[in-house]
Amino acid sequence: MMVDNSGISLQVYEIEAKDKDRDIVRIDPDIMHKLNISDGDFISVNGPLNGTKIICLSLLPSDINKQIIRIDSKTRKLIGTTIGGTVIIKKVALINEENNKARKMDAAEESDEVSNSIIVNGSCIDFEKERPKIMEFLKSLEKEIHSDTNYFKCYSRGKKTLGWDFFEISIDSRLVQKLTEIHPEINKQEAISLEERFVLWLHAKIKKKKLDYHLKLSDLPYESVIGFRLNPNDYRDIDDMENMR
Repeated sequence: MMVDNSGISLQVYEIEAKDKDRDIVRIDPDIMHKLNISDGDFISVNGPLNGTKIICLSLLPSDINKQIIRIDSKTRKLIGTTIGGTVIIKKVALINEENNKARKMDAAEESDEVSNSIIVNGSCIDFEKERPKIMEFLKSLEKEIHSDTNYFKCYSRGKKTLGWDFFEISIDSRLVQKLTEIHPEINKQEAISLEERFVLWLHAKIKKKKLDYHLKLSDLPYESVIGFRLNPNDYRDIDDMENMR
């Protein structure tokens, strides 16, 4: 293994069968530590013909200390290398920093986009494996309103308890409103707010897909106010109060 300012040289091995079609590479955890990256971060992989940026995960314990990188055939073809060849990997600092910044902005509601979104807490077994399924499901909701706008984000909270991974989904309120228009059953859910009814409906819809996720509303896109919040469509005026005497 060669380590210098130009990157780290590793020998190419075939990807594990379970990682087929996942668009990832795997490298030694010790090398990840040297690059100051974690599972799920992007790295730059450069072959004889080309380079690409791709998500990186840790090698399995049986591959540790072999100075190898496991790459699928599609990526090998893209960068112009073969099994047994060598590639140079580097940390993609800018992308990693932007991803971390985006996660923080999502969690703290620091942008206009997020401030108009509801935040849903979720839990599942093996978020890394399940995230593509979650994204596919959310995209199917967008298709229902005939839109290709990215109304949602899904990201890990970095917590794990008793084998369960915890994640968050940020869903634009506009998507909630539009789905409510075409799915009147959302308002039949037993909850006070529209957002709570939507999450109950969303959870039931996921269960019908036989996906084992647990969802719970975490945060609402309400502005800061002082005093009571009145629903203009459901409050008593002066005449109502007189009639109640």
